[in-house]
Amino acid sequence: MAIKVFESVDTLGAHFDAEVFRSVEDDTLFVFDKRHNMWLRYRWTRGRREVRFVEEFSGGLPLVTQIFPAL
Repeated sequence: MAIKVFESVDTLGAHFDAEVFRSVEDDTLFVFDKRHNMWLRYRWTRGRREVRFVEEFSGGLPLVTQIFPAL
């Protein structure tokens, strides 16, 4: 079960010890859960107060850019 809410992109990436990617298309966030070998999709809540879990994602990722850690 994925954790539902994080306070920031930094805490999301740190929790999974992984890079966080932002979809160019719709601003959703993707992180790879190495323990369960799956991509997870997250989205900012209104006002960008927290990052909330959306779904387990299967298939190919859309066009993304890495936002954590900063390049």
